[in-house]
Amino acid sequence: MIKLDNDKYTGLYKQIANVDMLRLAYHKIKSKPGNMTPGIDEETLYGINNKYLEKLSESLLNESFQFRPTRRVYIPKTNGKTRPLGIASPRDKIVHEAMRIVLDGIFDPIFLESSHGFRSNRGQHTALKEISKWNGIS
Repeated sequence: MIKLDNDKYTGLYKQIANVDMLRLAYHKIKSKPGNMTPGIDEETLYGINNKYLEKLSESLLNESFQFRPTRRVYIPKTNGKTRPLGIASPRDKIVHEAMRIVLDGIFDPIFLESSHGFRSNRGQHTALKEISKWNGIS
């Protein structure tokens, strides 16, 4: 990534399409629960190898990559109703994660320390701990 003088970044797409970035993204998501659930194409993250990631990188770089539709399933709620859940294909999950990694690198450093939403290693529990410190509660 290159940051220009006017605080604009260039080369983000090439960073996302880089095979090493895709490999990192794959390794970050492969063992998370639910990521072995097949998408609309019935493919799973099981068996993805370097050749697969190289082809994915090529399709991103030559701009032939297109996200696939998500598989829609309905999850039962405690009140008897259901809520929709979209399950992306494995290759889409890898690209999503690569995008998240690159964007996190740009935006996470500029967030306030008190910002906990949708950040790595932060969430409602860390926010509650922070509030407890302010109020003198242990």
